[in-house]
Amino acid sequence: MPKRSPKAPKPWHDWRNDARELTIVVIGVLIALLAQQVIQNWEWRDKIAAAKAAIRFELLVDDGPQMYQRVVMHPCLARRLDGMHAAIENGRDLGQIHRLANAYWVDVRTFDTLALEAANTSDVASHMPQDELARFTFPYKRMPLIERTNIDEAAEMARLRAFRTTGGPLSNEEKNQLLRSVEALRNDDALISKSSDMMLPSIEQIGPLDRARVRSFIADARAHYGDCVKPLPVPQS
Repeated sequence: MPKRSPKAPKPWHDWRNDARELTIVVIGVLIALLAQQVIQNWEWRDKIAAAKAAIRFELLVDDGPQMYQRVVMHPCLARRLDGMHAAIENGRDLGQIHRLANAYWVDVRTFDTLALEAANTSDVASHMPQDELARFTFPYKRMPLIERTNIDEAAEMARLRAFRTTGGPLSNEEKNQLLRSVEALRNDDALISKSSDMMLPSIEQIGPLDRARVRSFIADARAHYGDCVKPLPVPQS
């Protein structure tokens, strides 16, 4: 029986097959990375949209209308404080001074920065274009100061009303205490109203204030100060 000639040994590596397999692997990895990047971009887009919606709501429905109320109330508050100052200095009777003190009204509310803080802590803010980020964050510039002053104002209002209701005329010490409270309230109102007036235009660049909330705040102010409360001119587009 004739002997068969031995077969040539099969090469361990075929460089063409290896290159083709390597190319397939690389393309697969690139497609996976690209798909992951696309998904991450979608996720960040959704997160940014949610953060912007939360900021808009906080500024246009909550903080903005409250600031609007303080601006339109400012002339009325200044007039009431002038009346209290004159009554105290001129030694009016306790009943009149108490009526004036109790008639001084401001709405003690919070001026929130929660939506902006959430955007910063979740790293969403860093994924927003810088010009857009500046437009959304600038209206918050004075919000912490307004918030602190509003808290101080509430405490000062309590001190203004914390004096006796019976007895003789006010002593000089009592007059000085009441006048200090009146002037502290004047300073608080000036700070809040001026800061609000400065920030409202930047808020209105983001969108219009919620009309229902503005009407509600104007109605509250007019319930205490009547026709002294005048709406602000409508911004020109």
